[in-house]
Amino acid sequence: MVMNRYGRAALAHWREHLPGQYGMLPDPLAYFTRLGEKTERQAGELTDAMALDGTPVGGETGEQRSRWLLAVRGEAEQVVLRELIRPPAAPSPDDATAARDLTVPLSPI
Repeated sequence: MVMNRYGRAALAHWREHLPGQYGMLPDPLAYFTRLGEKTERQAGELTDAMALDGTPVGGETGEQRSRWLLAVRGEAEQVVLRELIRPPAAPSPDDATAARDLTVPLSPI
């Protein structure tokens, strides 16, 4: 199993900011590998949706369009990272519901 950059970012974030929840994971490598794959997939899908919603500007150059698409990708990544990788608040480590939720495998999208 090879963890992508999103998985590595999530793992580092959880270790530092959510050590209780991280410690409850039975297999952190598998969990963050799947989370990274899910994040990458969702960022790509959101990028595509946002790009399709964008209105091309008449007369824009290829370079301008490329820069715009990179900006769209960055914005999509930030949305997905906020939702999946860096949750704003976490339940307490002794919360039984949190422990149950963390051990449920991520469902593929």
